[in-house]
Amino acid sequence: MLYDDQATGFDERAGVPEEAARAVADALAEIVGPVKGQRWLEVGAGTGALSLPLLRLPIRYTGFDRSAAMLQVFRERVEAAGLAAELHVADGGERWPAEDAGTDVVFSARALHHLDPAHAAAEVRRVLRAPGGWLVLGRVRRPPDSVKSVLRRQMRSMLQAQGFAGRSHDARAGAVFAALEQAGGRRMEPRIAARWTHPHRPADSLAAWEGKSGLAGIDVPAEAKARVLADLRAWAQAALGDLGQPREQEESFELDAIRVG
Repeated sequence: MLYDDQATGFDERAGVPEEAARAVADALAEIVGPVKGQRWLEVGAGTGALSLPLLRLPIRYTGFDRSAAMLQVFRERVEAAGLAAELHVADGGERWPAEDAGTDVVFSARALHHLDPAHAAAEVRRVLRAPGGWLVLGRVRRPPDSVKSVLRRQMRSMLQAQGFAGRSHDARAGAVFAALEQAGGRRMEPRIAARWTHPHRPADSLAAWEGKSGLAGIDVPAEAKARVLADLRAWAQAALGDLGQPREQEESFELDAIRVG
């Protein structure tokens, strides 16, 4: 799936607050201990809303993403902030835009579940310096009873009833970590880097899914997608009531790291 059709509204729908992005950068620095000139590679850099604070660290940053439109938003942010970043339009399912053994830290947030775990693990091992390189994965966590969590579970259940299995971040990330541990990697305890609350309307989740080209990280035929979302809207109205009513929900950003080699 490309995210070109979501570039302009992605941060409003799925972004993290600026203070949370800064806290994530601080936590990453504490985990890896960046030194001047250290090379970082971000897989799925997107619009850069999360990554911009990383550019203020004493590192050499490279980011790539399949979506040229998402990276254009990132480039505009970099220019406006007077910073520098090497950005590439590239497919994470193919060879990553980094030389062999030339990277100190690979970072990815909410993107690795789009990749085959064996390929991702192989590319991590190829690009990282040996020994002592890092892979750090980040993702947003929500309480199971939050509006977004409830709707996402129900959407995935209805999607599965139509014969489609969505991608699982946890399963794919776990497979990558397992492969790297087998190669001698040492996994750290997951760390919550930031917490925040914000109001969310169930109608916003439904509208976002309607505007995407697929569902749950996979391409879905238009007719099947329409059936799932129509059924989901009806279910949500019965279960949640007014879909336009904002509801406060907690969110946190979790970092999961492994030292490789």
